[in-house]
Amino acid sequence: MARPGLIKNYIADGALGKYRIAAVSTGADFTATQASGVSSPILGLTELGSDNEINRVDVTMTQTGEVTYGGDVMPGDPLVSDAEGRGIKLDMSLYAEDNEIWVLGTALESGKLGTVGSATISPYLIVK
Repeated sequence: MARPGLIKNYIADGALGKYRIAAVSTGADFTATQASGVSSPILGLTELGSDNEINRVDVTMTQTGEVTYGGDVMPGDPLVSDAEGRGIKLDMSLYAEDNEIWVLGTALESGKLGTVGSATISPYLIVK
């Protein structure tokens, strides 16, 4: 069960899905965009999301939150964003060419593609 901490409201840079990983938009201050892979600087997790550019979006930035899984996940797996902002297990062999990898946090429950599961929200950057 998620226990959200700090929730901030941001300008939505396009559509952001429910329970997706949100990233910092480099286009404008205080703007969130949907994460699209390991190079997206993680902001937190969306709740209800946002359906267009003029809407705003709530982003849970600390403690725990809910994220849609993009594949098989087990408790304790570090989670990164797939191309659709879903949480997937970090597999370093898939990112051999990436110099930086943004990680959301740790999965707290198991699930498969499409499961909405709980995860810690403790973003960190792996630099190779």
